[in-house]
Amino acid sequence: MAEITYQQLRKDVQNMARLVARDGETIRQIGRRADQNATAVARSADDLANLEVDTQTTGEAKDTARIMRGLCQAALAVASAADNVTGAARAVDAQAQKSHEGIDEQVNAMGVPMARASFYTEE
Repeated sequence: MAEITYQQLRKDVQNMARLVARDGETIRQIGRRADQNATAVARSADDLANLEVDTQTTGEAKDTARIMRGLCQAALAVASAADNVTGAARAVDAQAQKSHEGIDEQVNAMGVPMARASFYTEE
C-alpha cells in the first residue's frame, strides 16, 4: 500500500476541487451554448414554417432544437453536480486542516523521526 502524507493528501484534494470546478464551468458554458443554438434552430424552424417549407423539414428542425435543449439541461445538471463535488472537497480539506493541522505541525517539529504506522499496529 502506498503511503501518503497529510500535506500530499490536502494538496491532492485541493487540486481535485480546482479541476472539478474548472470542468464544471466548462460544462456549464457548453450548456449555455447548446441553449443558444437550440433557440436559433427553433427560430429557424419557425421561419421555415412561415415560408411554408414542408412539415417534415420544419419538424426535424424543431426536434433538433428540443434535443439541444435536453443537452443544455443535462449539461447544467452535470455542472451542478460538479459544484457539489467541489464544495464537498473544499469542506473535506477544511475539516482535515481543522482536525489535523496541529498534529502535523507537532510531528514536523519533533527532533526524533516517527516509526512507520505499521509499528503501532496490534498483533
